[in-house]
Amino acid sequence: MRRIGIIGAGQAGLVLALGLQKRGYEVTVVAEKTADEVRQGRLISNQCVFHPALQRERELGINFWDDEVQPVEEVAFKAAGAPGTTEPVISWGQKFDHQAQSVDQRVKVSDWMTLFEAQGGEIRYQKVTPADLDSYAVSFDLVIVAAGRGPQFDALFPRNAELSPYSEPQRAIGIAYVRTKHPMLPGLTFNLGPFGENFVLPVLSVQGNVHGIGFFGLPGSPMDVWQDVKDIDQHMEIGLRLLRSYFPWDAGILEEAEPAGPLEALYGAITPIVRHPVGKLPSGKLVLAMGDTAVTNDPVGGQGANMAAHAARSYQEAILAQGDKEFDEQFMHEAFGKYWAVAQHATAFNNALLAPPPEHVLATLATAQRVPEVAHRFAHLFENPVGYTGWLDNPAASMKYLAEATVRT
Repeated sequence: MRRIGIIGAGQAGLVLALGLQKRGYEVTVVAEKTADEVRQGRLISNQCVFHPALQRERELGINFWDDEVQPVEEVAFKAAGAPGTTEPVISWGQKFDHQAQSVDQRVKVSDWMTLFEAQGGEIRYQKVTPADLDSYAVSFDLVIVAAGRGPQFDALFPRNAELSPYSEPQRAIGIAYVRTKHPMLPGLTFNLGPFGENFVLPVLSVQGNVHGIGFFGLPGSPMDVWQDVKDIDQHMEIGLRLLRSYFPWDAGILEEAEPAGPLEALYGAITPIVRHPVGKLPSGKLVLAMGDTAVTNDPVGGQGANMAAHAARSYQEAILAQGDKEFDEQFMHEAFGKYWAVAQHATAFNNALLAPPPEHVLATLATAQRVPEVAHRFAHLFENPVGYTGWLDNPAASMKYLAEATVRT
């Protein structure tokens, strides 16, 4: 029986571990925290998981929350006009072909860890450093590092400069889970403003059904305000001020809100980065990066959890196809390449959202107000970002499509 070691117990690592366990592999997961510590801890991230990733969870029988979570049925897109305007200059909504959902990662991770152990899987509790990896590489046929983003593995998996256009964070991020008297939204609201973005969506959290509300501020702008926040109440005050100042049409969400709990907020700044996925240890043994350890995207595009699920599927398929053959360097590059075939489009889409929107993108968003076909196509980029390439990365193709779609309306 082949032995697989997975360093990290996040979305990517656990979905892979559960998938391989289902196929009879002996899998060991290395986690920093127990399931209870994860569930009782501070908010880890926010996520909206779209149909392809949900389908993977359902195939594995690990999507436990369909009867509890409020589905994300649609996306509403709004863009602010000149300072002082109280209504968006662009506003449209589009239903998704398949419902999405947002389940707090603390809920998912703790439930999946519990299931993995209940099914006979081994979880070791350790904060793994690069120096620890050689001992794991000796014990397992394949070691996959899915330990999230962070500088601890910079030397082992160096930055791929050709695929990483940014060398520093492009947004200052503040996210909170709140309860509000405002009616629960039927989907994801995405607001675009002069100094950054805002999102609101329904979430099943460790505190029950809540609203997730987040702000992505351009560094140095009036929305770059999260560095010195002391507590959740101050976070709420700042969030309400940002809504009133830049997205006043949605200020009611926080005007009658309270925090879901004292730990229901997070702050950060993430540098988008693609790394070389194969790391060579001092012993000469090789390890393979996965998830955010391999490709980190800013969360503004909502691709993190979705690409984690795709990585888990891609790596599992590669492992199964390898059979009894050695997990050598060629295997590792091919496994990552299988993942990157899709992830490159998500990364391009996400990186584009971080840049000032060019004229053809603004024209697309404006046209979506009156041409449902355009709204549908843009909205579904969040579900399947492969459609970004060849369309919105090409000004001529974009404008040609808008003209044709307008004629068809």
